[in-house]
Amino acid sequence: MSPSRTSTCTSSLGCACGIAIALAACRQTPNAIAELASATGPVERQDTGLRWEPAKLGTRYFLGDAARTWDGEATLAVGRAGGAQIVMKPRTTLRFGGKPGQSKIAVELGTIDLSGNGSYALDIGDVKLDGKVRISKENGTSSVELTLGAGQVARDGSTVALEIGKSVDVARDGSPPADAGVRDARPAPADAAIDAAEDAATAVGDATIEVTGSPAELLAPGQTAWAPLPAGAGSLAPGSAVRVGAGTTARVTAGGATLGLAGGARMKLGEDLVLALEAGPGTASATGPAAVALPGGAVALTGAPRSEARLDAGPRETRVTIQRGGSKLSGAPGSELTMSRGESASLTRGGAIRVLESIPTTADFRVPAGESFTIHDPGPPAAVQFQFDGKCPEGGIIELDRDARFRAPKVSAGHDVANLRIAPGAWSYRLRCTSNGAEGAAVASGRLVELRDDGRRPLPRTQSVNDIDADGRNYRISYQSAIPNIVVHVRNSGAAHKLHLATGGREQTFDSSTPAITVPGTQLREGTYTYWVDRDGVKQDKVSTLAIDFDQTAPQVYIESPAEAQAWPDDIDVRGAVLPGWSAAVEAVPIPIDRQRRFSAKVGKPTSRALAIQLSHPQRGIHYYLRRPRSRDQ
Repeated sequence: MSPSRTSTCTSSLGCACGIAIALAACRQTPNAIAELASATGPVERQDTGLRWEPAKLGTRYFLGDAARTWDGEATLAVGRAGGAQIVMKPRTTLRFGGKPGQSKIAVELGTIDLSGNGSYALDIGDVKLDGKVRISKENGTSSVELTLGAGQVARDGSTVALEIGKSVDVARDGSPPADAGVRDARPAPADAAIDAAEDAATAVGDATIEVTGSPAELLAPGQTAWAPLPAGAGSLAPGSAVRVGAGTTARVTAGGATLGLAGGARMKLGEDLVLALEAGPGTASATGPAAVALPGGAVALTGAPRSEARLDAGPRETRVTIQRGGSKLSGAPGSELTMSRGESASLTRGGAIRVLESIPTTADFRVPAGESFTIHDPGPPAAVQFQFDGKCPEGGIIELDRDARFRAPKVSAGHDVANLRIAPGAWSYRLRCTSNGAEGAAVASGRLVELRDDGRRPLPRTQSVNDIDADGRNYRISYQSAIPNIVVHVRNSGAAHKLHLATGGREQTFDSSTPAITVPGTQLREGTYTYWVDRDGVKQDKVSTLAIDFDQTAPQVYIESPAEAQAWPDDIDVRGAVLPGWSAAVEAVPIPIDRQRRFSAKVGKPTSRALAIQLSHPQRGIHYYLRRPRSRDQ
């Protein structure tokens, strides 16, 4: 089995994906489950009181705690030395639930890599592992992927071997969710608190709650003790607070807005029926104008036709990402931010707003959706406009992700076009059409690469001849522009020589009366050849190998004019040079290339923010070289 392929075991459930790990070997400290070993970004720990606090290296996690990452990864050591290791990917939340001696780790959101050698109990079955698995929870779906080594899943009396590259689906067995570690409440006031909530809601307004799973707790108006909140639907009184534990979700609707709560979240219903998220992850949605209060401010949803925002309230700030429609984020007096779908920002508890991801209102250049290309940009990031070209009559969205599975894509919506800001690196993107307020399957997709490159590196000089010997050795030639001529030298002179050059079942021969046999580069191509020589009709013993490949690091295009960050005249002078095989164009208008492989043209000012010089090659693909004028509108 190749370790580069994956096998996926999927359970489409709303519950968290739990792993019961044999933790009896953990002796670092009594009842410690895991320890933070390393991190590339902020990591937090939540105790049983639902408080999130920054976690330093060496932080230990106990029963009822949770761990959360933001923009970086974190590595947790589980058990004693040589035990299991968990690598938490960015924006991942883990819950350490269960009970003493039978601890469970639940992936509430995001992705982890679990590596080890032993048996691990998941909610989808018992996994026996010798290698590594990836466990994810996205959009209510839990999945397990075998990424290295071997493993098997035992369930309902049967065992299924995980094969790398083969997908295995497993159904839920109805087991209860993991204990989230929420502190036990006094059972006596529970009924009274719930009844009070229902009575008050009926008298004052329309506030409802629906709880799925357990545990969840209610702090009724005027009460000081949290009471268990049973699963199911009911009413909620103004002034009530709700918190949910691992594996539990809740939906509260009031004032025209709906607030969905995930494990570790806490909210409060105001006397004016305004929903307030106080801690943890949640999703706010509305079909009309509505607001949700946040620590330090509020987010107002337009609700036209439907608005939705993903929220995550941490100890220092709340992160807001618009998933549908539009909204306005408000903080301290005079601090407001209008946000569109795909944009994100943070709101501190002091009311300060910081933009994390914005959708550009203008673009550097345009491309048809579905085209794969490379951007050569002197000053990234580049703002790209993707044109739908009539593929989506009701509009659509462009999703952009470094992962071709689009697990956490950037999103931009539009009717005929959509803009996105592209950071350096390799990306996948796709176009999905919107119909009746929802998106369908992809109708176009492509790959793109953003490079920091001004196209000013000199082109390589053409090497006319490469000399090799027919001596039984292996030779490699990396060319930069065109495959050069090859001269094969033999040791014996004064005879007739015939060179045999074979590749892919095809053989070429070249005759010579001298000990130097010339092979024109025009008769060669990339690949691996075997060659030998006949001397006076007799095959010689030594068989050699020649590998020919292209030097990917060599520049292929040189842009002489215009220069970056210079004032543009009405007619812009575009000049440069290319290696063989390239064609040039600006805004789909071809630019002639002369025999010296140079191009030159006068073009008008572009209608976009940058001049995009398009260079295309049958094997190298489409490349856009960007030039911006002196003043760049960000």
